[in-house]
Amino acid sequence: MEAKNPLEQAIASLVYEKADKRFQEGAVPHDLPLGTLGINAIDICDLSVSLEEMYGLTIVESAEEMASWSITSLTQFVKDKILSRSSVTPNWKTSFEGLVFTGQLRALRTPLTIHLDATFRCNMRCVFCYDSSGSGSGMKELSTEELKNIMDQCHDLDVLEITYGGGEPFIRKDFLEIVEYSKKYRIRSAILSNGTLISKKIAGKLADLLDPRFDMVQVSLDGPNPAIHDRQRGVPGGFEKTMQGIRNLQEVGIRPTVNTVLTSHNYGHIPSMIPFLMENGINSYRVLRLHPLGRALDMDFYNQWKTSPEESEWLFEFLTQKREELVGQFHISEDDACIFPWSAASIREKMPPMPGREPPSYACGAGTTRFSIAPDGGVFPCSYMYDFPELKVGSLRENSMQELWDKDSLWDLYRSPVTPSGKCRNCPYLFYCRTGCKILSYALYGDMGAPDAGCTYEPEAVQARALAG
Repeated sequence: MEAKNPLEQAIASLVYEKADKRFQEGAVPHDLPLGTLGINAIDICDLSVSLEEMYGLTIVESAEEMASWSITSLTQFVKDKILSRSSVTPNWKTSFEGLVFTGQLRALRTPLTIHLDATFRCNMRCVFCYDSSGSGSGMKELSTEELKNIMDQCHDLDVLEITYGGGEPFIRKDFLEIVEYSKKYRIRSAILSNGTLISKKIAGKLADLLDPRFDMVQVSLDGPNPAIHDRQRGVPGGFEKTMQGIRNLQEVGIRPTVNTVLTSHNYGHIPSMIPFLMENGINSYRVLRLHPLGRALDMDFYNQWKTSPEESEWLFEFLTQKREELVGQFHISEDDACIFPWSAASIREKMPPMPGREPPSYACGAGTTRFSIAPDGGVFPCSYMYDFPELKVGSLRENSMQELWDKDSLWDLYRSPVTPSGKCRNCPYLFYCRTGCKILSYALYGDMGAPDAGCTYEPEAVQARALAG
């Protein structure tokens, strides 16, 4: 019997092995109890262990109970386990950030994570780059020793993870040396790259340094072919180089996440990205909405390249459906970064409106659980703020991380409540969204209490329709 989905096919293949290949693989019955397929209790226990290892599950059901299940019911069991794990198990960041986001703390005692952009130099020229990376603009970058000192400070402050961005981090010849130095403190690494400079040698070194349980590499890929990707990334030939970088990572056992920036130009190709990635052995995917920052801060450009509200919502629903359909086989990020969440009707419908009720905190992670370091050592609450020098809080060439973090007045704008403005003031969903991303509001309106740039919900229009009805 043919499997209905990739997860069922994978489980059927396991059962085929445990059934001692008594059937042709494609003909293993999916509706018969496992016990009738000649699979004994030991085989079922072995099957249970294999499923636990493959999908990160804990299976407590007995072999006798599992023997009564069919491949179809076993598939549903595994799917339910995965979905339950995703929705009820908080990750370590969420657990700590929740102390701030629920108003219990103004800020954590020390930053949980750091975003480090060691360079703004880049071999790509992405048309929407949020920090306008390219030549580096003559900025005096932190030296190797200065970066190692930052690693020492991260250790002293109990920082758990460093996100390395840019620019393109691998353009620095000492980048792997910096990552290696951080690993003596067992600091987790999240590396954001365009993939084009990841040679076989570099991939091999990364495999030695990174722990797949805790570390990750994210590679940018904006479409399933060169025409789409290269147009957005600004350099001909970028697609092939990125794909080679991904293959180099895969050959040494690193499974990168692919990130796509959503625009009006690649929107129609996102659905075909999923089978393309799966065919190329990539099983983790994230789609990020376009932000009006950096090169996309020009409003004519932003309005031309951003997706329409209808396109954004359709894609959100499509990815939500695919996430459940491909559970266990292909992971689609659960952060819903392709849309401002409260623009989606399906999300609003799940949450009761709370008109007049303010949130317990307006804080995001910027300046409360994390901060960002620019290539010259400048400290900003968030890496999205580099275009706004007035938001810089200090420099690591003048002060230590501890000194800056402990001086609460430097972060008051980010640790204190904002005053909602515009349509946020009367929005019944303000309790949940807290006005959205404050730097995007600041970029468009010069006001961190203004609506998120991606918010398309119009509370007054909804209320007017309700009254008219």
